[in-house]
Amino acid sequence: MSTARLSDFLARLGLRLVARPLFRIRILGSDHIPSHGPAVLVSNHLTYLDGFLIGSCMRPVVRFLVWKPYYDHKLLTWGFRLAKAIPVWTKPHSAGQAIKRARAELARGQVLCVFAEGSISRTGNLLPFQRGLEAVVRGLDVPVIPVHLGGLWESLYSFEGGRFFWKRPRTLRQPVVISFGAPMPPSSTAWEVEQAVVRLSRTSSSTQTPH
Repeated sequence: MSTARLSDFLARLGLRLVARPLFRIRILGSDHIPSHGPAVLVSNHLTYLDGFLIGSCMRPVVRFLVWKPYYDHKLLTWGFRLAKAIPVWTKPHSAGQAIKRARAELARGQVLCVFAEGSISRTGNLLPFQRGLEAVVRGLDVPVIPVHLGGLWESLYSFEGGRFFWKRPRTLRQPVVISFGAPMPPSSTAWEVEQAVVRLSRTSSSTQTPH
């Protein structure tokens, strides 16, 4: 096994070893999950573990755009590095470098995931999507796939109650619904992708979570 394949195998294994014991996952729209790249997944963002959840559902290893303070978090950095995540800083030069690297990964046929809100929601509501998403896909022939993570606001890992983690868990394995929407063209605006995620949230909320 080549070094690259071994790294990808370990990344997939690591993501699943984190996500599967902590969550009971139900997937909606599995026919929209890309079996290979290039493709861009665009998801809402509620916890530090969102990337682990999405990555655990995918056969290809997903390259995540991750805000650098999250990327450097001592509990998570090993997973992000193993999955070859792309750290993003708010400074213009750093953001531009991250977008350039993301586009290069797509050109290499990789699957990329963007949390387009730009930060974890502190209210449970969807934040406006940032237009950096448009810069990532501009001029590229790649599908944009909306993703919604449902059931996470009620989890130990969200900011519900004004803090992450330091809460009494309601259940040992949090039920989560991950919804994948139909691919959208790369010409889609950030607002259009945001609305697609909103529609997925409505479907998710009307669907019974796993027991």
